[in-house]
Amino acid sequence: MRQLADTATIRPVECPTVSEDEALRYQPSAALERWIRCRDMTCRFPGCDRKAAICDLDHTTPFNQADPSLGGLTVPWDLACYCREHHRLKTFHGGLGGWRDEQLPDGTIVWTSPTGRVYKTTPDGYDLFPQLREACRAPTPRKRSRCKEQAKRVARARGKVREQRPVNAETRRINHARKREIELRRWRNQSRRMLILFKGKQESTSPWCTWVNDPFEPETLPPDWQPPPPPPHTLDDDPPF
Repeated sequence: MRQLADTATIRPVECPTVSEDEALRYQPSAALERWIRCRDMTCRFPGCDRKAAICDLDHTTPFNQADPSLGGLTVPWDLACYCREHHRLKTFHGGLGGWRDEQLPDGTIVWTSPTGRVYKTTPDGYDLFPQLREACRAPTPRKRSRCKEQAKRVARARGKVREQRPVNAETRRINHARKREIELRRWRNQSRRMLILFKGKQESTSPWCTWVNDPFEPETLPPDWQPPPPPPHTLDDDPPF
């Protein structure tokens, strides 16, 4: 590359000055076309990366063939590169109900989709032409510490988790108790069915399961059913041995 650069022909690319006659022509000059392609580098439709060398140059404001002075001048702030697909999309699906574009003086194009969403595309040649972008301003000093802000966010998140932990534990206890109660009712009802199957209407005389003579229990629980409260927790939790 160094050897090629020593003997290469250097052609600076700058934004040309467009005369009034050139601005009223539909076809841009070679210098203007070179500037637009080097400025954009790729197609200016959102998300398209086709290189500008194979793109069409399109007027952001349509060129008025009948009277060019009424709008659509061939000037740097009204031209952009579009691949053939997106050029046709803008031409045939534009207007109030379609895709609409607006070019800003720095080359930024603001697109509005048919659904109303807004997209912004900037020229990829910003690194080649620093005059296109605004000068960087001095950073504003922060009065707050990022470490302290992060510590506050972490403490706030942990506080919410700490508050939610007993609520989640009580919900799990109730759900487990409801499931256990339904299983016990089904088991007791099955025992009553077996008693009727083997003994008919004769009641059981077993002292160990007097509940088997009770009526059948519903196997569903009402929404407001609550299990008995848990036993009080004591600090003296000695093992039973």
